[in-house]
Amino acid sequence: SGGNITTTDDRGRFDLGSYAAGVIAFRVRRLGYEQRELSVTMGVNGQPTSVDIVLLAIPAELEKVYVTTEPQGRLRGFYERRQHRAAFAKFMEENEIRRMGVPLNASDLLRGTPGVHISTNPVAGGNAVRIRNCQPMVLVDGQRLPGAELDEVVSPGDIAALEFYPSSAGVPAQYLERGNRLCGLILVWTKAK
Repeated sequence: SGGNITTTDDRGRFDLGSYAAGVIAFRVRRLGYEQRELSVTMGVNGQPTSVDIVLLAIPAELEKVYVTTEPQGRLRGFYERRQHRAAFAKFMEENEIRRMGVPLNASDLLRGTPGVHISTNPVAGGNAVRIRNCQPMVLVDGQRLPGAELDEVVSPGDIAALEFYPSSAGVPAQYLERGNRLCGLILVWTKAK
């Protein structure tokens, strides 16, 4: 922990830097795979510590993909919902985010939103977003990321559009979960690579 975050290279290798001998706990996450939390004993006999981590793929239910010649084709659902559900949600697109000066963390886009509490996330870095002490579900490009904090999975510069539903009211049916109380939903659409 300690708030350090690192990203693997193109071969999946990573380096967390130097730590004092002892046990450290860390979390490994990749879109489309189950998150893992591990504890590793560091610095046995003063030697560098190496660990191999295998993540299990999770089946993903992605939103329908619309193929169109319109420039906004990939975000058609976003624009339709913005037009019809503006009373229920906060909608932001890339141009609006850029006008804000592109904040450090994606969670900063929700600052000042009624009912939203943003606090420092000491474990993973970035911030934790809560609505009435409840963690909202985060989806990136239609894929659910249970337990994920917004700042762990996307940076502001990668966002093409963002939808924020502070309660289950107005949430599109395809994002509701039967039997799971949804205290809020953050839908993020990333820029096409």
